[in-house]
Amino acid sequence: PIPILDWRQGYVAGYSADPTGSKGATRHRLVPHTDDAEVTLNCCLGEETFEGGNVEFYGLRGTPEEGQLVGRVHRPNVGTALLHSGRHLHAVSNVSSGDRYALIVWARSWGHLRSNTCPCCFLNRRQDSTCICDKRWN
Repeated sequence: PIPILDWRQGYVAGYSADPTGSKGATRHRLVPHTDDAEVTLNCCLGEETFEGGNVEFYGLRGTPEEGQLVGRVHRPNVGTALLHSGRHLHAVSNVSSGDRYALIVWARSWGHLRSNTCPCCFLNRRQDSTCICDKRWN
């Protein structure tokens, strides 16, 4: 059966050539990672004056392509959204000038994968009983 996306969370992420935090853009870049979601929407916000901040994709977690650069969106256009699997390893390269913002929305399916597997354990490939996560953390 097709999983129903029955949970969502959204936030704004900020990246800057000068990440002082005064504008909410508190970092230069974001290292490769996966999201705690079945699907992620990433919409570029703000002004067109930033440079850098490419979105780089490194293969789907758990596949032979994991860790290999498989695609890049050069300087995303403001108002353009990307939709990708939460299992897709991805990063944001250094913002070299200006400020870049993104609306990030995660969607999950509590009745599908998450009904049988802790998402923390899945993302970290934990296969033992040391999990400290449960629904109150997600």
